[in-house]
Parts: sequence; structure tokens; C-alpha cells
Amino acid sequence: MKNTLKIAVSAALTVAALAATAMPTKRQLAEAQQLVKDLTADDIRAFSAKQKTAGEVAAKHLDLLDKAETEACKYLLLQGAFRLYARGGDYDAAADILQRMKKVISDVPPEVIVELVNGEMRRGTESKAPRVLAIYNDAKHTIKYRKLLETAEAEVKKRGTSTALKNLAECHACLGNWDDALKFFARARVSAAKWELDPKSVSDCDAFKAAEFWWSYKAEETAPFRAHAAALYRKALDNNLVTGLYIEIAKQRIADVETRGRTGGSPVPDMNGRASRSSKGLYCVVDLSAGPNAMKYPVSYLPSAPKGDWTDEYKTTKLVLRRIEPGTFIMGADQKDESHRVKITKPFYIGVFEVTQKQYELVTGNNPSKYPGDMRPVENLSWEMLRGSAAEHDWPKVKTVAPDTFIGRVRAKTGISGFDLPTQAQWEYACRAGTTTDRYDGSNLIKNGEWHDSAVRSVRRLGRCAINQKVYTGEPRWVMRWHKKPDGKGGFSSNTTTVGLYAPNAWGLYDMYGNSWEKCVSRQYDTWGENPVGRQNGKDERVVCGGGWNSSANAMVSSSIAVTPSNKKGGGFRLALTISSK
Repeated sequence: MKNTLKIAVSAALTVAALAATAMPTKRQLAEAQQLVKDLTADDIRAFSAKQKTAGEVAAKHLDLLDKAETEACKYLLLQGAFRLYARGGDYDAAADILQRMKKVISDVPPEVIVELVNGEMRRGTESKAPRVLAIYNDAKHTIKYRKLLETAEAEVKKRGTSTALKNLAECHACLGNWDDALKFFARARVSAAKWELDPKSVSDCDAFKAAEFWWSYKAEETAPFRAHAAALYRKALDNNLVTGLYIEIAKQRIADVETRGRTGGSPVPDMNGRASRSSKGLYCVVDLSAGPNAMKYPVSYLPSAPKGDWTDEYKTTKLVLRRIEPGTFIMGADQKDESHRVKITKPFYIGVFEVTQKQYELVTGNNPSKYPGDMRPVENLSWEMLRGSAAEHDWPKVKTVAPDTFIGRVRAKTGISGFDLPTQAQWEYACRAGTTTDRYDGSNLIKNGEWHDSAVRSVRRLGRCAINQKVYTGEPRWVMRWHKKPDGKGGFSSNTTTVGLYAPNAWGLYDMYGNSWEKCVSRQYDTWGENPVGRQNGKDERVVCGGGWNSSANAMVSSSIAVTPSNKKGGGFRLALTISSK
């Protein structure tokens, strides 16, 4: 990868990292090693004899992961899967394993990530493994600033000067610890930080002025400061603190952070240059932990994703939705058909994940799913189970829902009537995340007028589906040939899987393709134009989007839709919230 990549890192460094965190201890790993070795021995022998591919053996490791009871076993199985995918040259799957390790194992030390990558990757693989390289560099960044943090803390204890305090604050900021960063910046008499901690303490500062300060802050790394500034620009727009050209400045800078990735920035404002007052952050979180008998479900807002990304609580006891800004796009498969252009004028939130079985059960007290699993998507639902009888709640004519349904309960216990299923237009707009290709990773089904294999391979990284491939046989027709290949998430897709295991789109939404068909509020197919709501009359059939676990690869596209009767069971959903609703 780079000259800094070596075959291994210091064993002492790794042992020290393990001992200092919640990672399994050296003793726990030793105890789990024999168990994992016994369970995978036959597959490893088959791999050595070239009877099985690296991907097939890695998939066996991931199958066992679902049954593992200790973090030591989980770590060893994930470690083995990473090494197998790396050796087999499947670098996207290897990157997925690193991300999964960070979610499954509590507080994985960055030294462990560096050691794994150093041990398996070689120079010259940068172009083939950009995602692995990004995770590796992020881990090295963390290691670097943790060391600098120790030095800065010692300097503050020794001298306590303004410069020393700022150096310490910068280290905290680069590690994402902005609460601590602001405390030390305030001690160094930085007005912007003092204002954020206590607005009443600084009379000549506001959100926009603080944002301007952090945007121009001089440091070795400016990205975390500009990401923090973007959140403050959003706050300034929300509170109407800027006018005229300053609105354009704020919009431009927020957009700049947003396009550079999920670094804590906020999205661009709406068409009027400001966000709705009902929006308080990039993410909306509904706390369901009190269960079906709760009097209230608290709602909170986050300016960015939590450090370490979304933990299991956001797939079980909390529902998280992401803010989507207004804009225009062409809806449907033909991205050149201007007659199908849609304008979304209202910002809305949509679920980062499909609603899971645990979340559904915490709201309704029951679980109708065919494929049990707390963090799998709830499925086997009808539109009427989510909203109520179509005869009585015929959206869009009627905006009410039955009080004993999932959406009815969420509305009542949050006090927010805007919660609902997304429209077809909202769903596809959110799925595309600004792309015009068949899939949000930039891939198309047809290349140079012909079906191509990479169209099948790309979806294996994006969603749970039945992997297939179309092969031209020389006859005047296409024929289907099925390939039961492991997909890096537990083998061949025989049913649904845990949400959030596949690569998200640019707006951080997971499982938009496959896993479970997702219900929309719209009847039949949407019309076009401004904020389309679909047909108001006709058959009582509702749109479902995105494909499911048993859908073919060519169905895994942003425009993939079907219709199903409102009272027919099947598929799941993700929650939405239009911000203008009260």
C-alpha cells in the first residue's frame, strides 16, 4: 500500500492495545482459539487443497459468527474472514469485514485494524482496495492523535499556557471529542468555544460567527473543524441568523462538507435557504426502549453520526432517521426522460435502516416475521397493518392512521403526526442520493449495449439478494443462470439478514437494495411533477420498492418497484417524517 505498510506490527503494541480496551483479553482469545480452529478446520483444509474458494470459507466463518457467544470468538471469526477475503482479492468484502468488526466488537483498538491490514495487504493494492485503505488510514490517524493527545496532556499539566491548551483541544477535535475540545478551547479564551458552552457568556457571538471562526481555523487538519463549522452554519440557518449573500455562503460551505463524506457535517438547507424550525439535526432518533406500554417515546436530534458509527441500539431500542434535503431528480429507469422529473420541495427524514423486528415489537408488542431475528427487518406485513384499513385511511385523501397500528402508536407517543411511510418519490430520491445510474454506487446493468457481469458483482456489495447472472447463449434470447456464491454476509441469501451489513449510499442509508421489499404510502405508481403523491383513485394497490432477499440482481436498482394489495402480507418498511408536518 505505502512504504509505511509492513508485514506485521509490534506484538507488544497489540497486546497493550487489547489490555487497554474492552477488546477480548489475551487469555480469552487463547481460550476461544481452539474452539474456532476445530469448527473451521475442515474448511481451511479444503481451501488449502483448492477445493473451496477463499470466499466460501470466509462465508462459513460468518455463518458461525451468528452463533458465537463471546467477543473473543467473534473477533477470531471476523479476523479469519478478513484474511481469507484479502487473500482471495475480494477487497470490498474485506472492507465490509473491517466495518463489521468495528460494530460487533466493542471499542476495537486502531492498532488491531492496522495489524490486520499490514499482515494481509501488500504494496500495489491501493487502487484495488480503496475502502480498505481508507479504514487503514483512519486507524493510523486515530493512533497518531492519541499519541499526540498524551503529549499535549502532559504539556498542559506542566505549563498550562494558551498554546498548550489549544494543542490539546486540537487533538480532541481531530479524534472527534468535540465536547472536550470546546472545554480546552474555552480555557484558552477562544470566544467561539466559550459561546458554544454558554451563549450568555459572550455577547458578541452567535452561531454564524462561531461557524466562521471554526471554518477558518488554522490547524494541521482542517476537516474536523470545517465539519463542526457546518453544524453551526446549519444552526444559524435554522434560527434565521443570516440573510442575503451570507445564506449562500452558509449553503455553499455546508454542501462542501456534505460532499466530502460523513465527517460530522450537516446537509444543505432547503430551497428557501433555511431549514425548518422542526428540524434540529442531521439525524432524528426515536427512543423505543420503554416498550409498547410506554406513555411517551422521546425524540432527539444528532448533528452527526455517533463516534464509531451506528451501534446495535440503533437497530433495536432506537429508531434513527436521516434528514434529506429538497431537490429535483428524474424518477424511474429512463434517466433521460425529462417528463418524469420530480421536484421535492419539503425536507424529510427517512430511516437509516429498515425497521427491525425488535423495534416493531417494542412499539406493537408482537412480531409477525417469517425469519426471526431482533436486528433483521420486520417483514410479512401488510400496508393496512402499518396504517389501518385502506377504506378508512385512504391516503392521500385521508392523512390519519389507525391508532393501534405501528405508525399510529409512533405518532401518538412522540406527539409528531408527520411520521408515515415514504412516498414512492421520496423513497427513490433518498435511494439515489444524487446519482443517475441504475445503482447508487455508479454501476449500470447495461454497458455498451450489453449486459455485463460487473452489474451482478456490484450488487453483492450493496444488498441482500439472490445472486444471478445473465449469459448470452448464442440463441436469440437471454437465459438465466443462478450462482449460489457467498456474498460476504453469511453465505448465499436464503432469507433476510441483519440490517446495516452492506455498503450504504452517499447519504448513509443502508439496505436500499434487497433484504426486504419496502412499503410506500403511495397508491400504484407515482405521478410526476412537484411532490407527487401517486394516483388518488383506482385499485387499492400500494407501491413497494427496492427488492428483497430473493430478488434477482437485475431487480436491485434505484427504480425497482412493484405493487401489492393493501391487505396483502409481505415485505417490510422504513419510517419517514416530512419536516413541515407538525
